[in-house]
Amino acid sequence: MHNNKVIRRTSSISLSGTFRWSLLSSAMLAAVSIGHAAQAQNSPAPAEADAESTIVVIGNRSRATTVFESPAPIDVIDESQLATLGANSSLRDALGVLLPSFNSLTVSSSSWNSVARPAGLRGLGGSHVLVLVNGKRRHNSSLLNLSTGSVDQGSNSVDIDLIPAAAIKRIEVLRDGAAAQYGSDAIAGVINIVLKDAAQGGTLSLNAGQRYSYRGVSDGRNVEAGGNIGFRLGEGGFINIAANAKDNNHARRAIPATGAFYYPLANGQPDPRENRDKTVFTGGLPDLRALTLLYNAEVPLSAGATFYSSSTWSTREATIGQNFRRPNSTNAVLSIFPDGYAPNYTLDEKDFQVLAGIKGESGGWTWDLSSTYGENRTRNGSTDSLNASLGDASPTEFWTFTAKFAQWTNNVDISKGIDIGLAEPLKISFGAEHRYERFQTIAGDPESYANGFYRYPAGTPLAGRYATIGAQGAIVLTPEDAAKLSRNSYAAYIDIGLNPIPRWFVALAGRAEHYDDSAGDTVNGKFTTRFDFTDNFAFRGTVSNGFRAPALAQSAFAQTSNQYTTVNGVQTFITAKSVRPGTAIGDALGAKALTPEKSFNLSAGFTYKLGTRLNLSIDAYQIKLDDRIAQTGYLTGAGVSAILVANGFDPNYSVRYFANAIDTRTRGVEAVLNYLQPLGTDKSLRLTAGYNYNKTKITRVADNPQALAALNLTLFDRQAQGYIDRNLPRTKLILGQDLTLGNLKLNLRETRYGKVAFLGTTAATDQFYGAKWIADIDLSFQATKNINVAIGANNFFDTYPDKNTLPDTNGFPPYPAQSPFGFYGGYYYGRLSFSF
Repeated sequence: MHNNKVIRRTSSISLSGTFRWSLLSSAMLAAVSIGHAAQAQNSPAPAEADAESTIVVIGNRSRATTVFESPAPIDVIDESQLATLGANSSLRDALGVLLPSFNSLTVSSSSWNSVARPAGLRGLGGSHVLVLVNGKRRHNSSLLNLSTGSVDQGSNSVDIDLIPAAAIKRIEVLRDGAAAQYGSDAIAGVINIVLKDAAQGGTLSLNAGQRYSYRGVSDGRNVEAGGNIGFRLGEGGFINIAANAKDNNHARRAIPATGAFYYPLANGQPDPRENRDKTVFTGGLPDLRALTLLYNAEVPLSAGATFYSSSTWSTREATIGQNFRRPNSTNAVLSIFPDGYAPNYTLDEKDFQVLAGIKGESGGWTWDLSSTYGENRTRNGSTDSLNASLGDASPTEFWTFTAKFAQWTNNVDISKGIDIGLAEPLKISFGAEHRYERFQTIAGDPESYANGFYRYPAGTPLAGRYATIGAQGAIVLTPEDAAKLSRNSYAAYIDIGLNPIPRWFVALAGRAEHYDDSAGDTVNGKFTTRFDFTDNFAFRGTVSNGFRAPALAQSAFAQTSNQYTTVNGVQTFITAKSVRPGTAIGDALGAKALTPEKSFNLSAGFTYKLGTRLNLSIDAYQIKLDDRIAQTGYLTGAGVSAILVANGFDPNYSVRYFANAIDTRTRGVEAVLNYLQPLGTDKSLRLTAGYNYNKTKITRVADNPQALAALNLTLFDRQAQGYIDRNLPRTKLILGQDLTLGNLKLNLRETRYGKVAFLGTTAATDQFYGAKWIADIDLSFQATKNINVAIGANNFFDTYPDKNTLPDTNGFPPYPAQSPFGFYGGYYYGRLSFSF
């Protein structure tokens, strides 16, 4: 039997160091080791020595197992590690800085992508990672990833930041394909968030800090408070309640814009206002306020059954600045904003999920019946804005659209161990799932999309020209863009595991699933094996196929926005329009109904441990993904303009749509090393290293639709391909030292992100960015039995990515928009925690 323990570790987790930390860490190790060498020889190893003994069931329904004994690679992050992250306090950032194969981007987007940010595992996006809470499917967001340059465009992934960190007992991350076990989305892996279940006691914490100074200004002030408390329910039951609240201030990294902003005076002299400070880009990290509440409960019933339930409720408001609209442009109406204006994108979000179920055991069979419903609603708008085509009559504040996503999931799971005369019982698990999903978008204020045909009057510099259509600094939906889609899926699975001989474990899983929309039917399987050559060395491997049904959002979403993008290496203001199949424009440009993505996964590796001090795991993998959904490049030109005009739209729109555009092959290697050095009673040094190499190659691009070929356009151009195979670093290394000296703990982490490239439509506009080291430090002191205080810094050395090499006159941040570690520099913080 395994001991069911909660531990303080994760693969690759602890904190880091590299050359800049090497002198410090070496001196620290030497000094402490000399002082404690004698007593360390006879002292028992601290609790961290048993770091591989956490019991997990994720990734293997056939048996509960420890992390080290798992037949597939699993990482475990516990609550104590989440507490040491400073600015990286969200779950998305926690996984990004603690797991080498997880990427979490801090983007410079001026819409919701700087709130619900892109993230993913093993080089794939969030839509390829299934998220569970206490083993049950979490609902998706209604927000799409529209970030230019992301590997996961168009997906509405689960937003794990809406789960309060104070409620989390641990996070289990399966780095392996698991669609045959859990269904759609589990192509790259599974994240299972395990909630606290204590029936008494609790915690309170306050974390506050801000960014280092940039161009003489300190911004990015963050304050976050959270806590949880447990109560007994009946005999043997519990309810654990948690809450998190945050108040984040904006962080901006703009530079002065160049060129003329104002009209020349009548005498030909420049307007005196040209001498003003032209640091006018107000985008970046948003102003954000959020509150999340959660409960997790269990109550024993009669006959060995247990009722359980959990629920989350969240509200989040954000304001994200936009680029300045110059008064000498067709975006301006001088009677409203005579000096120009910088609009704001606004987000008002509500989210909830509730789960209820009954589990128990009868006649040796364990069973679990559950139902969970979740819904996410976002109201999108803009302030300090205008629709210039309405002229003097334009409002300055708009509601531009509302998006809703709902998901209802029902499960029955049954399992039993059957003695068939082998060393271990044959474990059989089977079950069924029904899932209902609904996605809806609602068009906003008519003034946000109306064309008022405002033409600049005679006697003005823009005389005779028409003003730009649509609310500025906003994502706009017209009534034609609005959509409402729903579907049901029905699935059945079986999972069998056995040990043919004591040291050899084999598991087979199969899942059949039917969608009542165009996703259709799918059958998937998985083979898993592990052979323990010795008590310390084992080989493991998996083979599986999988699928991902097109997100309803990808099939339905359409919108219009006024934005800047890179065109032939130049930041250019465009009106971008996303269209869908079944519309006049979409059909005229070759858009087709989306079909499921299909995957084939291979994984093989080994685990090794040396006593209680050292453990090592190395796993190689390959993920082939066919019919991968991606967004086309911007489609423009005379032919596109003619189609737009024929359908009553502005001929200057740049058009995109989602398509099953490519096949990809992702290959990688993950390595995780943990070493524990006891230094005496309540003293230890843990050294960790985590490494990921990941390379994605596009193996096929879908045939160019005839409609595009006739217009001399390409479905998936060079720039769009670069978003998939060059935008993420191919290597990521995390090194760490975690020193415990009684009540004092010092945590060091340094992460090396490999180089990235952003490809243009031609090689002349490609941009390349070198590898960078990011250092973090957290120093905490247990002042009393109940009070802990800490100080620390993320990105201690205030490291920024390499600067862009292409010219820009608009004052945008001079750094890559999709830097793997952001471009907001260092952050220092303090933390106060109280346990009871």
